[in-house]
Amino acid sequence: MWDLVIVGAGPVGLAAAIEAKRANLKAVVLEKGTIVNTLYRWPKETVFFSEAKNIEIGGHPFPSLYPKPTRREALQYYRRVAENEELDIRIYTEVIGIHPDRGHFRVDYRDRDGEGTLQSRFVLVATGYYDNPNRLGVPGEELPHVRYGLDETLPYWKQHVVVIGGSNSAVEAALELYRAGAKVRVVHHAAEIRPRVKYWLKPDFENRVKEGAIGLLLNTRVLEITPREVVVLEKGEGAGAVRRLQADFVLVHIGYKAVDELLRRVGVEFQGDAPLLSETYETSIRGLFVAGSAGFGSDTRTVFIENGREHALKAVGEMADRIKAASLTSTPLSQV
Repeated sequence: MWDLVIVGAGPVGLAAAIEAKRANLKAVVLEKGTIVNTLYRWPKETVFFSEAKNIEIGGHPFPSLYPKPTRREALQYYRRVAENEELDIRIYTEVIGIHPDRGHFRVDYRDRDGEGTLQSRFVLVATGYYDNPNRLGVPGEELPHVRYGLDETLPYWKQHVVVIGGSNSAVEAALELYRAGAKVRVVHHAAEIRPRVKYWLKPDFENRVKEGAIGLLLNTRVLEITPREVVVLEKGEGAGAVRRLQADFVLVHIGYKAVDELLRRVGVEFQGDAPLLSETYETSIRGLFVAGSAGFGSDTRTVFIENGREHALKAVGEMADRIKAASLTSTPLSQV
């Protein structure tokens, strides 16, 4: 019997595992991909918005050569922390079900050898949101030239690329594509690019738009994507005008929503698109906790590594207190 099964080996899941170890809890981390799989899948040239000290976990210093750490540095840092802490992390192991079972949980998983089950007193879900991008809901968005996110820019050289969105990732992608030789247009539904775009990106982007290097269409709704075009409806002046934009590739950057399938299947109560959580990030099912953006539905812009790691510490602290109280009073854990 495990004390804690953690679902997800991102920075928040790792922070929970470290806290569990220091509280003498027997914990295991199950991850369907590799360690910090989300960061691994980020664009290779990503630079964090946070300073290195704000995304440290377990008190391990995060050395960086730059004012803001890079994706490459983060991958090395979190891997080394996991190694130094000797955390029990089982990668390429996907959790496929969580089942309350007489005061504990049965956690079903699938790995390269087949399916299996673990028994645990507590479960903490830290699955994030990167696997669940928001969809446009228009014909053609499943075509092979439509991408959700930007990895490398070379494939887009001399190509007509339409970027849909108006936040950090859309602006950053447009700038990188422009500098890589792509012909870029940005389509956004609102009257302006989001004001909170990173302060070093926004003026750069606005200047490229002013000089005509990047096209920008505001107050515009996407109607359809075809193999060679994006069909849009302009909602501002001249409302009702339909335009057809040449598009060899389409990059959709309209945000994400937390991965919540496991929570919904087990019967967690939701308020809107987010689970109901206690002050210690426990769901409506006793013993089942959530940490990081996994607990906040579509509100992904306010939950980051720096506050998600605090969720993990508070949740694991609550688990440790209950186990201690149960052992001191000989009371069943389910009644503590």
